[in-house]
Amino acid sequence: MLLRSILMLDDSAHSIALGTAIGMFIALTPTVGVQMLMVICFAFVTRPLFRFNQIASLITVYISNPLTLVPIYWFDYKVGTYYVGGSMTQKDFARILEFEGFSGWWETIKQLMLDVGSPLIIGSLIVASFFALVTYPIMLRLVMHFQKKEPGDGPDDTKTQTVIPHKPVEAEQNAKSVHLHSSQALN
Repeated sequence: MLLRSILMLDDSAHSIALGTAIGMFIALTPTVGVQMLMVICFAFVTRPLFRFNQIASLITVYISNPLTLVPIYWFDYKVGTYYVGGSMTQKDFARILEFEGFSGWWETIKQLMLDVGSPLIIGSLIVASFFALVTYPIMLRLVMHFQKKEPGDGPDDTKTQTVIPHKPVEAEQNAKSVHLHSSQALN
């Protein structure tokens, strides 16, 4: 569903692929709750340098949601522990990410940064960079392929095919036909 929404965007393949890659990077960092704001701020800051499809980025950040939050952040954390020590279990990690309401969200963010900050941040930067770099060429090819296959673009599209008569129609015969049809409509 998310992929189809991105592929349906009306923009250049590069802009959509870049927007998707940027959204992927942001989605895989421990920034839940502010990811959409980060996309908008990033677009504003980078506007003089380059442009990307912000809608593609905003759609892509939804990869990080309440159902995927624990697995994504746990993976980030585990990757980070290869570079910085960490001994938290997955159960303890999941317990930190349980919250209700805005005040609970804020407490969760503070606890994440204090208890698992270094491994989580380092791991998320590595994971997010890797997946963003992989996302760009994949999405570029998908969008280019999808934009070629849009309805009406190819000869295989039977709904919009034009039928060309074998015999040329003379102008006088065409005018008689139009006159005949319009006079029948009046009767």
